[in-house]
Amino acid sequence: MVIRKAEVKDLNQIVAIHFERFSGFFLTSLGRDFLKTFYKAYLKNPGVLLVLEDEGEVKGFAAGSRDNRGFFKKLLKNNLISFALFGLKILFTNPKALKRMSSNAGKSEKNNFIFAELLSIATLKNKKGYGKILLQEFEKEIARENKENLPVSLTTDFDNNDKAVQFYKDCEYQVQEIFESYQGRKMYRFIKKLN
Repeated sequence: MVIRKAEVKDLNQIVAIHFERFSGFFLTSLGRDFLKTFYKAYLKNPGVLLVLEDEGEVKGFAAGSRDNRGFFKKLLKNNLISFALFGLKILFTNPKALKRMSSNAGKSEKNNFIFAELLSIATLKNKKGYGKILLQEFEKEIARENKENLPVSLTTDFDNNDKAVQFYKDCEYQVQEIFESYQGRKMYRFIKKLN
């Protein structure tokens, strides 16, 4: 088992895992091509994209940021042409989705505290502990370049999500707040200070 920084060649498998594990989620509804562009953006700093490889295949991934300050603006700026093309396509095919993406990015920029952020983590179903191993490696990757000693933050659904909530608590994350996101979706924000 190996955990490493993702490469362009991993994007199709990352998208396949995303589709399998997040089938009913908003980003999934934007399609495979959008997700490939989205995760490709994390290959550039300040993004972080790790993959867990086992038996020669990508079995999981973790995507996030080293610093939430202006992260989505930097992500957009670093990949302006790709996102602009998708923005035009979405404008004509699903304008409500464009509004939602803009709203979500704007809200994330208005946080009152500074943190590194785990934005997405998923593994294929397994009994090998992939999720915990991948999360620990994500934290180590953040800690390597964490001069300000920022904590790691993540959000997850409040309702019907007991397994994920318990997983993060078992990994020493603490509930910082419960809030409502887009369209009143109730969410947890977890936080963990890195040593």
